[in-house]
Amino acid sequence: MLFLEGSRSYSMKKNKSIVFQTLVDFIFPRHCYGCETNLEFYEEFLCLSCQINLPLTKLHLTKENPLFQKIKSRFTLQAATSLFYFEKDGVLSRLIHLFKYKGAKKIAVFLGDWLGESIAESPFFNEVDGIVPVPLHPAKKRKRGYNQSYIIATALSNKMKLPLFSDLLIRVKNTTALALLGESEREQEVKNAFKLNPKKTSHPQHLLLVDDVLTTGSTLAACASALFVNHNIKLSIAVLACRL
Repeated sequence: MLFLEGSRSYSMKKNKSIVFQTLVDFIFPRHCYGCETNLEFYEEFLCLSCQINLPLTKLHLTKENPLFQKIKSRFTLQAATSLFYFEKDGVLSRLIHLFKYKGAKKIAVFLGDWLGESIAESPFFNEVDGIVPVPLHPAKKRKRGYNQSYIIATALSNKMKLPLFSDLLIRVKNTTALALLGESEREQEVKNAFKLNPKKTSHPQHLLLVDDVLTTGSTLAACASALFVNHNIKLSIAVLACRL
C-alpha cells in the first residue's frame, strides 16, 4: 500500500510538472537552437528532429578509431573520441557558432554532458584521472568573455566525477584565427603557443585533453608538446566535433 501511495504521489508530481512546463511554453515559447521551431515540454535546447540528424560518430566504442589513428602520428595517446563529425553547414555548425561566438554557453554545457555520457559508455577512458581544457589566450578570453573548451571540460568533469585542471596549461601566444589558415600555417601559428604552468607541480598522471573542434590536430599537438615536458603524463583526447 505504501508503495502504491508513493508511486501515485510521484505520478501526480510528474503530471503537474508536465502541465506547468506546457503552460510556461505556451506563454513563453522556447525555441530549438538548431532549427528555431518551438520546443515540446520534454525537449531541451534541441528538438528531437535536430538531435536525430546530428552526425554522431560512435568513435568512443572503438579503441583505434580513425581519430585515434589521425592523432597518434602526432603524439602518443591512450584514447581519442569525438561526439560528432564536423560539418561546415547545418545544425552542428550553427550550434558551434552560437556557443563559441554568440554567448550561448548553455549549448556547450548540453553538448558537453552528451559527450560525457558517450565516454561513460566507453571502456577506453576508465584510467583517466584528470581533465584539462585547451586554454584561450587572456586577451581573447577577455574579448569573448569565456573559454568554450573550459565549459565543455567542466561538463565532462561533472559527468565523469573527475577533477578539472583548468590552469595546468597556459596559452602564451595570442594566435590568429586558425580556421583561416592552412595546415602548415596552423602548425607554425600554434608552435610554442602553450606552456606547462610552473606553479602546478602536482596533478594526475593520465589527463583528458578537451577542445571543441578538431580539424588538423595542430592545437592539441601543441598542447601535448607542452604537457609532455613532464614525462610521466599520459594523454587521451575528447572533442565535440572532428574533421577526419
